Amino acid sequence: MDIKDLKQELLNKKTRPYYVFIGDELALQDVYIDKIRELSGLELVRANDVASIYQKLTSKTLFKSPATLYVVRNDDDFYKSNAWKDLLKKSDFRGNILILLYSGVKKTSDFCKAHDAVLTEFDLICPSLLKNRLNATTGLQLNYCEDIVKMCGGNYGRIKNEIFKLQMYAHANGYSLTTAYLRGKAFNLIHEEIGDIIFDFTNAIAERNIQKAYDLYPKIMQTEDGSAVKLITVLYNTFRQILMVQSTTNPKERTEQVLGLTKGQIYMTSQKCNRYNLFELVHIVKTLREIEKGIKVGTIEEKFALPYLMGEIW
Repeated sequence: MDIKDLKQELLNKKTRPYYVFIGDELALQDVYIDKIRELSGLELVRANDVASIYQKLTSKTLFKSPATLYVVRNDDDFYKSNAWKDLLKKSDFRGNILILLYSGVKKTSDFCKAHDAVLTEFDLICPSLLKNRLNATTGLQLNYCEDIVKMCGGNYGRIKNEIFKLQMYAHANGYSLTTAYLRGKAFNLIHEEIGDIIFDFTNAIAERNIQKAYDLYPKIMQTEDGSAVKLITVLYNTFRQILMVQSTTNPKERTEQVLGLTKGQIYMTSQKCNRYNLFELVHIVKTLREIEKGIKVGTIEEKFALPYLMGEIW
């Protein structure tokens, strides 16, 4: 069932007893779950697995309990078993509604094929749609909306949370949402997606882009995931691969068998070669290992690890 069909059914105030939602856009799934709850008038209960509610869905009892909207996320046992074949045959769950949520499953699997009539895939929303939706719902300028979408990594759930945060900030200070956004951006109230920052920061160091590395450093330290140990692990693996590829001077010997790297890793690493000479690379790899050990045994404070590293290699 296409998401447009699901939306139209709900606009027509029609609900089904059984739904399967797959995909990575979890916040949008929650929007539809809330609408189903609103239309059905049922209490929403998030169950751990289907087995714990199976009897209530399928068995007739002398005393009927109140109907419930059950939501079950990533029940692997149910997915891998044959129990879903019996459940799929049921046209009614005694007034209850069951919504199964799965992420990371293939639409070509037997489970998904069998559930095609009740299955809806929630793909990540494209940035242009997110930008326009944000503009329509908040009134912020399109370029501001585009900036928020980018900083949130296109994650709809995170965008909603950040907008709520800005709205509360605006309300508390008597600002317009635009002023709250501009002040929030100036004071780094919205942090960029950490994965992108880690990638940019470690690449800047590997490519000897000193200015960019120092510009990105404060942003990394402001994020919850900006731990020195994580970054040093990424840097160690990066520089170790650079040392392996760069020290193999004959391009014909840069093979998967010789280096133990995939073709993709060899190609990407080769783009970072020759920013440091071999002596510098050996020194950097040793320094990274010493810093990691120092953090773990307590001889180096984690907050000083990255400044120490950058000062040591540059």
